[in-house]
Amino acid sequence: MSARSYSSVSSQYPAQIQDQKIRVILGLLCTIAALHFIPNRVLVVILLVLSWSILCFPLSRAEFILFIVAALFFLFQNYVCLKAGVFEFKFKDILLMPYYEPLLWGFYFLSMKRFIAGRRKEQILIDKKSISGFIVTSIVFSLFSANSYILFIATIFSTVLLFFLFHTKFDVYYAVYALVLGFTVELFGVSTGLWSYPTPDFLGIPFWFATMWISAGLLGRRFMIPAAEWFAEKLQRHPA
Repeated sequence: MSARSYSSVSSQYPAQIQDQKIRVILGLLCTIAALHFIPNRVLVVILLVLSWSILCFPLSRAEFILFIVAALFFLFQNYVCLKAGVFEFKFKDILLMPYYEPLLWGFYFLSMKRFIAGRRKEQILIDKKSISGFIVTSIVFSLFSANSYILFIATIFSTVLLFFLFHTKFDVYYAVYALVLGFTVELFGVSTGLWSYPTPDFLGIPFWFATMWISAGLLGRRFMIPAAEWFAEKLQRHPA
């Protein structure tokens, strides 16, 4: 969708867009509070799912698919990095991570979409550039995760590639939102001891956190969200 059409939608529904931003912020605050104050991880999962469901209601089919796909993808991606010792969780309930960890990524991607685009559907199609960017980024984070310094250098190149491929105004919005979200989440996690990095660079966080979250923002808009919308349309046309 062009910047002109986005502005048209924004001018028509300013109150709805603002409402979604508030809901996302409340969702993040509820998430941080639950992780910090509730020791039982099963109860945390229940409360998080309940609070997200209320704040994000109604959830479209595409958004539900986005949540599930993001959770499953990062269940695998995190496990690869955890096995390599890039970082470590305090609680290791499933695949070296707490029960709620994959679900957090589902919420992160949903929050990106809701904060920037609201509940509307962006007319972005998956093309060769989005597929290539996704594959390259996934390979880089998987292959170079054994060494924090090398991972940072490698992901600088992959992130530059993503900006070369995707550099519209709203791509930048997604990247900036993801970076701010990531810094908030990472600082909270390491300061409370919920997870840690063996070779942090500042405030207990490695430099590559920035390239990881920026990549998540760009690929969220250009790959994950349109893939979820495409799959939702397929299900609607050909229900089981």
